[in-house]
Amino acid sequence: MSSYDEPILDERTQRYDGALSRCFDACQEGSASKGLTAILHCGLDKIFKDFEEYKENEKGKENEKGKTIISHEDCSISDINELQSPEHVRSRGRPRKRLSSNLEKRIANEINKKNMNRT
Repeated sequence: MSSYDEPILDERTQRYDGALSRCFDACQEGSASKGLTAILHCGLDKIFKDFEEYKENEKGKENEKGKTIISHEDCSISDINELQSPEHVRSRGRPRKRLSSNLEKRIANEINKKNMNRT
C-alpha cells in the first residue's frame, strides 16, 4: 500500500491481509495429504456457498428498503467523486449554440478553405 492511498481503504486492506494469512495457513495444512486436501476443498466450497447466501440476503434487504446501501468499503475514489459531482442543470432562457468538438471544427475549417480557394 502506498503512502498516498486513501485511508478509507485501510480497514478493508487489514481485513484482506488477515483473511489471506488464514487461507495461507489452511492451504499449508491441507496440502499435507490427499485427505486433508479433500477436507480443505469441501470447506472452501461451503465458504463460497455461504458467501452467495449472504450476498442474496443483502440484496433482498436492499430491495425491501427501495434504495441501495453504499458503505465506504464498497466505494472507490471515482465512485465517491461521482456521487459528489453536481447534477447537470439546464440553463434558463434561450438555448445557447451547441458546442462543437475539435473534429467538427477542423472539418468545417477544411470545407471553408476549399470554398475560399474556389472563388
